[in-house]
Amino acid sequence: NKNIAIIEIGDDTINAIGKWPLPRKFHAELINALDEAGAKAIVFDIFFSEESDYESDVHLEEAIKKSGKVYLPYVFNIKQSGKWQVPVADKLQEEIVDKFKRFAKGTGFINIIPDTDGKFRRVPPLISYSGKLYPHVCFLLCADYFDLKMEEMKIVPGECVKLGGKLDIPLDSSSNIIVNFPGKWTDTFRHYSYIDILNSYVTAKLPAESGRKPLVDLGSFKGSVCFIGVTATATPDAHPSPFDPLYPGVGVHASLFNSFLINKFIKRAGHFINIAVLIILSAITLYISRRAKTFLGFILIFLFMSCYALLATLAFFVFGYWLDVFYPTMVVFFIYLGATFAKYVGETHKIEILENELGIAKKIQESFLPKEKPKAKGIDIAARMKTARQVGGDLYDFIDIGNGRIGVMIGDVSGKGVPAALYMAKVVSIFKTYAAEELASETITKLNEQLCRESGSGLFVTLSYLIFDTKTGFLSYSSGGHLPMIVVSSAHGADNTPNIKLIDLKEGTPLGLFEGAFSEEKIQFRKGDIFILYTDGVTEAMNRKGEMFSQERLLNIVRKGSNLDVEGIVSAIHREVEIFEGKKQHDDITVMAVGIS
Repeated sequence: NKNIAIIEIGDDTINAIGKWPLPRKFHAELINALDEAGAKAIVFDIFFSEESDYESDVHLEEAIKKSGKVYLPYVFNIKQSGKWQVPVADKLQEEIVDKFKRFAKGTGFINIIPDTDGKFRRVPPLISYSGKLYPHVCFLLCADYFDLKMEEMKIVPGECVKLGGKLDIPLDSSSNIIVNFPGKWTDTFRHYSYIDILNSYVTAKLPAESGRKPLVDLGSFKGSVCFIGVTATATPDAHPSPFDPLYPGVGVHASLFNSFLINKFIKRAGHFINIAVLIILSAITLYISRRAKTFLGFILIFLFMSCYALLATLAFFVFGYWLDVFYPTMVVFFIYLGATFAKYVGETHKIEILENELGIAKKIQESFLPKEKPKAKGIDIAARMKTARQVGGDLYDFIDIGNGRIGVMIGDVSGKGVPAALYMAKVVSIFKTYAAEELASETITKLNEQLCRESGSGLFVTLSYLIFDTKTGFLSYSSGGHLPMIVVSSAHGADNTPNIKLIDLKEGTPLGLFEGAFSEEKIQFRKGDIFILYTDGVTEAMNRKGEMFSQERLLNIVRKGSNLDVEGIVSAIHREVEIFEGKKQHDDITVMAVGIS
């Protein structure tokens, strides 16, 4: 409000006068200056609790009496302040000398209640002392300013103060007014220097021909309420406020009176409202945390709480309504944290169950694979499968057809994990039904026909089937889109290097896609020959650089280990692929070797 003026006893004043406390004759001179300038009220934030030198006290007493608009402060020692009650004092800490008190327009306390964070933002409107209620000096000032009667003031502890039906002042739960600071100390109110006003008052009385002009236009104080206080360096009357690390006490009282003039107060939401808001926010947070996925839930709760903080900020600055933000934010954070942790525990439990079920599924899948090698004279078989996950889609089988014939099958289902493992079990089961057919091509054709009839999963399988006839020395084989077979011949080349070649069929599509016939070829095998079958988990294994293992590397391993037995070759291939890939396996790896002895 433009009618409020702050008169500061700053460093310049103390330096000019030369001592502290200031002689009271200077205060008397200031009162006379402001009174003659037409000030409406003069409020001191300075205690006059003891008598000083006689002459100065007389000057001050006469000035107070003449003015009739001076308000003087005192301070209580508050011994009790609690919820829903007026603060209670046990003694007067700083009193007013009687000769000043009897001529003052009004006297009131200027106690300020510090918050737990050390900031000064609360002022009690009334204090109970010896069974009687005493008002804050600003209440006396307000009553006189608006021509109200203090006897009509009513207080509802913890709720509000009603002043003459014109002002309804909200209180916090401890019956304090929350001071509505208009801004930073240096940016609000009109500020004047105490010594400049005194010098201007003296200058104004000089004859016009002196040529001296007042530093301050004393006419600017007409109709003003003037608050006088100490703001010099290291003053004990400066405390932290929400705006400044050091805010003079006189500014607190001016800010309080400013709220009376503009009728704008800060009303803090009651416990019931804050609790209701807390419950609503908690319920919404809990709902989002349980329903939404973790990352989406975090984003939604962050946006939700940001909107609440914005709404609370608007309510505070526009309507002066103070909703709690910190506690709801902390509660929402811990609820989200707890809900997320509970979800994590639940998911972990589900994963444990799934891991256990997958362990069982792995054992079931392994039951579909051959447990014993067929006992056929002249044929050695070695096979090893390593799944990328607990269960996989690779498959192999060998079966004793009878009459010296041994069937060997290897396959690779598209995809990984549980779907591939289930499809693999299905393929193995059907394969066993047709494995004893006379020709390898007949087995694959019938297997494909049944898979096509029962298709629906969208999966397919590449598969090779070989039948070794130990009586005739011939191998017949048929392939459904599987990788070429590696043959290590017992007959070495001219340079005594192993003769290694790839054998693949010109035709043959993966099984389970289209019905059709599959071709077959025959090869004569000799003692010392080795036939190597594998899945694409070998050739397409990838290292950290994104390079593939490739068929060329596989052939080099076979070439180096051509003098090994079938077990040695299978182990060498697995070992080299594992070293190449590192810790992360991308696909199921299956290798099978058949040796003629």
